[in-house]
Amino acid sequence: MKYRESIEKIANFLRLQDHSVVSEWSKLNSLKPFNKNSDKSFLLAREIDDSLNDVDIFVLISDKSGTDMFIELGIVIGRWKDNNKTRIYIVGKFNDRSLMHFHPSIKRVKYLSDVFSIECPELLTQYRSMLSNLFNQLNGC
Repeated sequence: MKYRESIEKIANFLRLQDHSVVSEWSKLNSLKPFNKNSDKSFLLAREIDDSLNDVDIFVLISDKSGTDMFIELGIVIGRWKDNNKTRIYIVGKFNDRSLMHFHPSIKRVKYLSDVFSIECPELLTQYRSMLSNLFNQLNGC
């Protein structure tokens, strides 16, 4: 959640380039404590699971303290096992924090710009200066 603003800007940029963003988690408010918001938590958990059904590229911004991201990562690894084509990236200096970060489906990279270099180099070339500002905000993760 601490990278919310940068993630929203990158998602908006991708949509402007005719890419789809399947999850709008950065626009959600916290439901903690989950047990006091169980109905909303149930619906959101199902929505997140469903949104990951047909994802082509999944990017996890690593963090030293995040936990729910591991659930989403597990869901996407399961999707990869089903289709063997979902591309999964873990970005940042904590990209080796979990045993599952070494799963064969995962590419661990240092920077989000590395993902763009692999997946959409034309966008990185065309919009380098604008994207650099957004990437720099995430380089501490």
